[in-house]
Amino acid sequence: MKFFYKVVAYLLILLGAIHTALTPMFYNEFSLGALWFAGAGLALIYLGLLNIVAERIYQNWILTICIVANLIGTAFCVLIMFILHEIQAIIGLILFLAITISSIYARLSLKTGSS
Repeated sequence: MKFFYKVVAYLLILLGAIHTALTPMFYNEFSLGALWFAGAGLALIYLGLLNIVAERIYQNWILTICIVANLIGTAFCVLIMFILHEIQAIIGLILFLAITISSIYARLSLKTGSS
C-alpha cells in the first residue's frame, strides 16, 4: 500500500505540473484569473509533496495533517465536479479519493503496527 500511496502522490504532482503548465493556453494575458488557475496547479503539487513527505517520515502527526489536507482537497474536487463536467475533473477526483484513502490507510496501519 505504501507503493500505491507514493505513486498516487507523484500522479498528483504530475497533474499539478500539467495544470500549471497549461495556464498560457487558457489565458492569453497575465491576469488574476491566470494566477488563480496556475495557483490551483501549484496547490496540487504542494499537496502531492506533502504526501510524499508523510510517506517517507511515516509518523502519526504528519499523516493526520495529510488526511485533513486530502479531505479538504477531495471536498473541493467534489464541488468542482458540480460545475465542470469534464474528464480532467473526474481524473482529479479519482486521484484525490485515492490519495485520501491511501493516507487514511497509512495512518491506520501505523496505528496497528502493520505497513
